[in-house]
Amino acid sequence: MKNKNLFNIIRIGYIQFIIFIFIIFSLTSIILATYNFSQGTKHYTDIKNCLYESLPVKAIKTTSINAVPVTAFANQNVYAKIISENVYIYSQPVNNDFYKLFCVPRSYFVLLSDNAGDAQNLFYKAKYLDISGYIKKADVMPVTGTPTSPYAQATIKTFAPNGLELRSSPSVLTQENIIITVPFLEEDLTYYGKAVGEIMVPTLGNIWYYCKYSVGSSVYYQGYLYSALCFGLSTIPENEENLPEFQGELFPTETDVPPADNEIKLSEELKIIIIICACLPCLFIIYLLFKPTKLIVDNGPNPKKKMKRLKKSEYYEYDE
Repeated sequence: MKNKNLFNIIRIGYIQFIIFIFIIFSLTSIILATYNFSQGTKHYTDIKNCLYESLPVKAIKTTSINAVPVTAFANQNVYAKIISENVYIYSQPVNNDFYKLFCVPRSYFVLLSDNAGDAQNLFYKAKYLDISGYIKKADVMPVTGTPTSPYAQATIKTFAPNGLELRSSPSVLTQENIIITVPFLEEDLTYYGKAVGEIMVPTLGNIWYYCKYSVGSSVYYQGYLYSALCFGLSTIPENEENLPEFQGELFPTETDVPPADNEIKLSEELKIIIIICACLPCLFIIYLLFKPTKLIVDNGPNPKKKMKRLKKSEYYEYDE
């Protein structure tokens, strides 16, 4: 008889142990589910598209990085209009004159691809013609839509009888920045914009032209030519395209990414209701686990006696 009672006690303890493990597992699952609901599912769009080809020659300031477009809230290709004079494209997102490439003609556009990620958040990644670089956010106005003629189309010619050096920086203090010598009266020169540099010829100013010199169909060089020794700069008319200003966050940060169409969004009230409904069975199980229980003990020919186990106790009382 004692062995049978001992067996019943062991069996009840084993069942309670299993129930305890189940409760711990359930509570852990509820906590994890609550955390996942609060965090949400993040979706990102990674669209990689190279916008710039490497130069065939060494360059100091003229080498730009590849721009990787990302999707904004409303438009993947976000153009921005140059709203003032002397707006520079930079080779690096650093507010320093050394990294200035050239001024983009006012009223024309650059193609924005992303935030530059600089510490002060001053720059966008931008593309003008086939040049990729950076531009200050305060100098441009993002627009909605695609302009018909976003970039100025202009050419220049050289006027130096012995040829004119194309340089990687608007400086004449060193010979190391000479990329190539452009022949006299060369016409195949694409004009990008102006830059302020050193004076090569006294009284003729300090303006340089940033341009591209093509040699054949696949080889080209990009750099600076001293403007006083160039002529025939094409007339650049005012771009009169008026597009509506872009509204909203242009390039969202990680916390600003809008939810995908197939993502399930739950309100805070619904989350609380789900958690409460999931906890109720656990509370009921805890009640069953710790409430006092009664065992019927068979004493053979004697009347059955009830053996009641007191809550949180290690001894038993017999009811006569």
